[in-house]
Amino acid sequence: MTILKRTGPAVVDEVAARDPDLISSGGSRTWSVCGSNFVVAITELAAGDRLTEHDLPDEHLLLVQDDAVVGVEHADRPRETVDSPALVVVPAGTSTVYAAAPTTVVRVFTSRCDEQMRRAVNHTDGPDPRTAPLPETAERGGDRVRVHRLGDIPVREGRFGRIFRTASLMVNWFPVQDGPRDTESLTPHSHEDFEQMSVTLAGNYVHHLRVPWTPRLSQWRDDVHAGVGSPSMTLIPPTVVHTTCAVGPGPHTLIDVFAPPRGDFLAKGWVLNSGDYEGAGRDRG
Repeated sequence: MTILKRTGPAVVDEVAARDPDLISSGGSRTWSVCGSNFVVAITELAAGDRLTEHDLPDEHLLLVQDDAVVGVEHADRPRETVDSPALVVVPAGTSTVYAAAPTTVVRVFTSRCDEQMRRAVNHTDGPDPRTAPLPETAERGGDRVRVHRLGDIPVREGRFGRIFRTASLMVNWFPVQDGPRDTESLTPHSHEDFEQMSVTLAGNYVHHLRVPWTPRLSQWRDDVHAGVGSPSMTLIPPTVVHTTCAVGPGPHTLIDVFAPPRGDFLAKGWVLNSGDYEGAGRDRG
């Protein structure tokens, strides 16, 4: 299934079902979908190719999902090498990512990154007026590349996923789930004033989506049960009731993206790198 217009309860994009939005000179292929405040790019990074982003106004996030050796360069600082699953915070400015072997990476940019937003297949849809804006100023967590290796993060009872932030972005990278989700313990919910991007990197899923009824019958929509493979990106607008269910055997990998950072996650102490952003701008709950 591929839905590329924000006319229904979500933008659902199965990457393999369409042509890439960008093909680099080295053969890497990138698919991008944007929300009001962020853009998510999935890149099949070719071995030896170098992807450079120039003069970004904000930090961005790089998600490395396997053991391929990925290098990250920023400004004049020493190269950072990532050789296991990790979330990487890359400072504002110019940076380059490359890999020694083919791999798939995910990058998350803010909507202030104009070129990256224009690459998104749905960029002409425009922002959702219900979505709270990004903070006016972006406080930075530092001027160096920061690598958070997932293998260094122990499982803790009561913590919801593995949550990281920048001043403007938040990502929840769930642990790999083996097999399907229990369909008797789903968690349907909605967000009043922010969007959620759900990114699948392994396994099959169903996104269950319900648009709340309003007094205007013309605005009512049927429920959507969008089945997706991996990789895929699903943008869920504010107020839409949603829950996601892993289906079928094998490993499943799911990542949720938000912007601005969620105040409820911060208040619960679930954000693993929150100490880098003491005093950052207004966060959404």
